Parts: sequence; structure tokens; C-alpha cells
Amino acid sequence: MNEKLELVISLLKERYGARFLDYMEGTALRRDLHYDDYIKLETLLSIQKPITDYHDEMTFLVYHQQTELWFRLIIHEGERAIRALSNTPCDITNATNAVERINHYFSTLINSFNILIECFSTQEFLIFRKALGSASGFQSTQFRIIEILAGLERKASPSESSGSNSENHENRNQVLPEKEKFYWENLISDKQQLGGTISNLVKLKNKDVAHFNFVYDKVKQSSLRSMFISIVSQRLSSSKDAVELFETLLAEGQEKDLIELAEKLLKMDVSITDWKRMHLKVSTKHLAKVSYGTAGSDWVKYLNKSITEERYFPELYLANQKLCQTL
Repeated sequence: MNEKLELVISLLKERYGARFLDYMEGTALRRDLHYDDYIKLETLLSIQKPITDYHDEMTFLVYHQQTELWFRLIIHEGERAIRALSNTPCDITNATNAVERINHYFSTLINSFNILIECFSTQEFLIFRKALGSASGFQSTQFRIIEILAGLERKASPSESSGSNSENHENRNQVLPEKEKFYWENLISDKQQLGGTISNLVKLKNKDVAHFNFVYDKVKQSSLRSMFISIVSQRLSSSKDAVELFETLLAEGQEKDLIELAEKLLKMDVSITDWKRMHLKVSTKHLAKVSYGTAGSDWVKYLNKSITEERYFPELYLANQKLCQTL
């Protein structure tokens, strides 16, 4: 018998034990798998359900569905990278490969925006978007999970009491103690910025923020950002703050595997930001004369603020900037 076949049979016997023959018989009885069956093509094609008769709504719908599928792969690889870094000893090579894949997926997403730039009617969009009601890309749960897995942190932000009509005017804008929030939660709470149209974003908060907080609390110490800081600190036997730690890592150039991972993480940071930047470019093209998004948000202000102020590996980004300035 072929040695490879013997090995396979041995592995199957080890896995299935007394059920080995039943497994083999079941395999023989199983019909050949067809491509359409494997990818569930019929199901896949059944979920494109435009809600208007405008031709380009199908483009809009399929585009966003494929975006969410790429997001799923990004989360898949992000979780793989975190598992690799959590191993004892940590598997830097595996983590680096996973982050590199994430960057390729974001590159595909960034390039795919050309579909909405070159193959999409602004005139039709401005009409059928009215039928979308308050549905908004702002509500993408998977994108928020990607941000958290990367290392996005909640930041302290003073909150204001809106008060009720029965409250005294002097207490209505009372500043409450600072509360940690995600950057996009500030948009939810900023009623004045949204012109009072916040029902959709409040729905997002009620439906999903509890889940985001659960994921955040679960991975806060094991996000890619946190794990990398911990690993570099251990490798360099240093208690320096994260920025100084990364400056040392990049300047000394001795820990080649960590430097390679650092480069991939920096690229990931830039890739997420570039994806947002392309989102802004597409929105600017089609919504040039529209002040607010479907959810009522000031989309120009929100996207610009997100692009310029949010980083996912801020310590690494700052250390790299400082190093570049000294060269």
C-alpha cells in the first residue's frame, strides 16, 4: 500500500476509532460536491433584494455586501494574529502573515471603491437613497469589531445631561464626570450636530454597543496593539513607555521579526485610514450637495475627524514619525 495512503488511513482510524468503517462508508455514499453547492450560490444570489426599481441600486447593494464579506475575512485573520501572539512562545511569523493578509484585503477594498466612482450614477443614488430611510454604513458592526481587534481604545469624554422640560435651565447642560467612549459614540450623543435626527444612531447604540463593549472588554488586553506592546516590552526587557519602547525597537534594528511585524501593523493602520479616506472621496462625489447622511450625521465632519484623529497603533505610529524626522 502507498505510504501516504497508509498514513491517511492511520490518521483517520486515530480520529474516528470504532467509527472508522462507518465514516469510510459514509464518504463512499456521499454524492460529489458541486461548486454551486459548496459556495451556496443559490443562497448567495437570493439575498440581493433591492427596495426600488432603480438600476444602480443593485450595484450599491452588491458592493456593500461584498465589503462585509471582506470585513469577515479581516476579522478572521485578526483573530488568527491575536491567537498567534497569545501562544507560548508567541508565533510572530504566523501573526505577521495574518496581518499581511489583512493589508491585502484592505488594498482590495480600497481599490474596489472605483466601482462606486466610475460605475455608479449619482443621479439615481440621490433618488433611491431616500428609500434607505435611516440605514447607514455607520452601522457596520463588523467594521467596529475590526477597529476593536486592532486596538481602538475608548477615550474619556465629558458628557452632558440633556435634562427634561421639568428641570431647571441651569442644570440642563450640567457637565457629568468623564466617561470612556468610542470616538463614534460622541457622534451618537451630539444631538446638536445631528440636527436632532438621532433615532437611527440610538438604535445602533441600544442594539450593538453592549456587544461592542463586551468584545472590547474581552480583547482590551489582547488586541493587536496591546499584545504587540507587551511582546516588545518582554523581548527588550524594558519598562519604557510604549512610544520610547518602539523607538528603541525601530532604531536599534536588531529584532528583525518584531520590526517586520511592526511594519505590517503600521501598514494596517494606514490601510484602515486610507479605506476611510476613499469612503470620504466617494461620498464627496455623490453627496456634494447633501449636508447629512441617511442616519442624519454630518458625514463630512465625522469622516474627516475620524481620518485625522483616530489611529489604531498610535504609539507605533508616533515612534515611526519621530524616527523618520531624525533621519
